Amino acid sequence: MVGSITTQALADMLGGKVVGRGDLPLGDLAGIDDAGPGALSFIRSAAYADRWAASRASAALVTVGIEVPGHDPETRALIYVENADRSLVTLLEHLTRLAAPPPPPRGVHPSSVADDSATIDPTASIGPLCVIGAEARVGPGAVLHSGVTLGKSAVIGARCVIHPGVVIYHHCVVGDDCLIHANVNIGADGFGFIPHPAGQGLIKVPHLGHVVVGSNVEIGAGACIDRGKFGPTTIGDGVKIDNLVQIGHQVQVGPHAVLCGQVGLGGSCKVGAGAMLGGQSGVRDNRTVGQGAMIGAQSGVMKDVPAGQMVFGTPARPGLNSLRSAAGTDRLLRAIRLLNDRVDTLERDAQP
Repeated sequence: MVGSITTQALADMLGGKVVGRGDLPLGDLAGIDDAGPGALSFIRSAAYADRWAASRASAALVTVGIEVPGHDPETRALIYVENADRSLVTLLEHLTRLAAPPPPPRGVHPSSVADDSATIDPTASIGPLCVIGAEARVGPGAVLHSGVTLGKSAVIGARCVIHPGVVIYHHCVVGDDCLIHANVNIGADGFGFIPHPAGQGLIKVPHLGHVVVGSNVEIGAGACIDRGKFGPTTIGDGVKIDNLVQIGHQVQVGPHAVLCGQVGLGGSCKVGAGAMLGGQSGVRDNRTVGQGAMIGAQSGVMKDVPAGQMVFGTPARPGLNSLRSAAGTDRLLRAIRLLNDRVDTLERDAQP
């Protein structure tokens, strides 16, 4: 934690109630098993509550209604809140703001280059070594950290935070209140080629579209979003994209979908609102993942996934079918091992 706060002051900040000492100083955050004196932990369920007596933490956030056995109010404190997880998020947001380095000052850093035709709101902050292309626009309160590049006619909405090394190609649009982490690339060409008529090599397919990112989108470090071949690649409002995700040309990702680390979406895929794709899963081009569907980690989606369905495996299949298949494979492997053991036994018995 940044600095120190007493248990009562923390309870006041989170709208909670202290059971125990209100004067305990807290300077650290840790899990209930790893916490030491002066640390705050959290208890979201009865399973964690049973571990409180053995914990060395000074205090814990506790969801109202959870009984905590073994609590000593003379030496420690429990801070009861409506929901421990949400209160922890509120606290982490507060601490993150305190710990974060200050943004660049308003205006354009002297080492940056902005085309005369670019429009930069006077409340925006452009850090060192940025390049702002012709007719690009940067909205009110936006922050561009060092080394950000905006191509011709690129648009950055209000209050966006763009971290170092991000490249946003020509004509791409980012909505309001987006957070884009380091080295993201938005608007590179899609991966498209056709065979060369001479029968050897490939011909590159040009991509004339662009990328439109909605509002309140977070994009993790190193993610790539390709421009469309004809129309735009679109990312809906509230989408959360993890590190190293690859989104192909002309993909449509619906509002509030979640793409975990190293997900890959082939060209012209459609991902419905609220869908969740686990880490390293991949979706073949021109396939649809329905609204609210869930794709297990490392799954390979070769067919459309209906709304609300959970699939996993390669090729991805509905959850129950995949479980049955896995169970059948385990039984088959056990039978093969038993047969091998039996053959070994017969061979030994047959030896003179």
